[in-house]
Amino acid sequence: MDVRLSERIIEKWASANAGAIGLEPNHIQASYIYNPGGFGNLSLRLSDGRTRLHVKLAPPDRSERLQQWAGVSGYLAEHYAAPKLVHRIESEIVEGYPYGLVFEYIEDAVPLAEAANSEAILTGVIETASRLHRDGILRGMLPEAEARTYADAFEDEYISRFTEDLEGIRGSRELLRDFVSDETILWFGEEIERLREAVRQTPAFGLPARDVVHNDLNGNNVLIRKDGFSIIDWDDLSAQGDAAMDYSVMLWPLRHGPSWPVWREKVLATAGDTVAQRLELYFRAKLLDDVIDVLADYVESEEVPEHREEAQRKAKAVHLRSYPQYLAQYGSA
Repeated sequence: MDVRLSERIIEKWASANAGAIGLEPNHIQASYIYNPGGFGNLSLRLSDGRTRLHVKLAPPDRSERLQQWAGVSGYLAEHYAAPKLVHRIESEIVEGYPYGLVFEYIEDAVPLAEAANSEAILTGVIETASRLHRDGILRGMLPEAEARTYADAFEDEYISRFTEDLEGIRGSRELLRDFVSDETILWFGEEIERLREAVRQTPAFGLPARDVVHNDLNGNNVLIRKDGFSIIDWDDLSAQGDAAMDYSVMLWPLRHGPSWPVWREKVLATAGDTVAQRLELYFRAKLLDDVIDVLADYVESEEVPEHREEAQRKAKAVHLRSYPQYLAQYGSA
């Protein structure tokens, strides 16, 4: 992907559609937003020097998710402080991205991951997530799908991702050869199956999955404002998810800290014992994500030369830190 070309294309499109998106047509600038968590969508910031907007473009395999978000965007903005939808892009402006959305840009906000008082704010985020998980109105607004269990939801979120990651890792073996051995890659496949089996053998995962979940409630998707917080990136919203997924991503930075028992009690009080039981295997998957998925990010960053060096340096560091930690907690290779 040519980042600079994408910026120029979006600037030209924004100038031609300035009236529809509320910008001054003669002073528009677009800047690529680097996402260290992956390179699936294409995100850019638009500005005319007065107003800023956020543009998110999706490839074909993720367009349906953005379309779903657009369909409930008004409700999310009203009830969960999500960014307001400004415009839908329903043609392929940038090659390979047939659908996109333009949102308001949330000004003067700091990601929860960078906030000095993050633990003080986190209680409010947990309460909001709990309300989301039980939101019957929003559930009714989302497409119905075949019934599934929490085990199915887990497999869709993690096992499928790890399996796909492993295919990409094997296909780009030479890129990783200096720090990932053949034995390690073999272990990846074996551990994915062990994790799948552990989930299937845990009774709490056999229950029907009926939670409305964000599915990516990490510290970069909660933005702290002066008057509260906003939740962004609703691409993976689901009405057949697992509340334990949201809590695991949200609380992961605290999992190994001294305050963890307090936060676990908050989850127990808010969501109940079965959610807390599933939470432990979600934490295991979260750590394995830092072992395997970051290597997929390492490989994918080859497509974005402007950020390749930084992305690969970070991905390698996360993998080398997390792999021995995982082995120490869940068994040797």
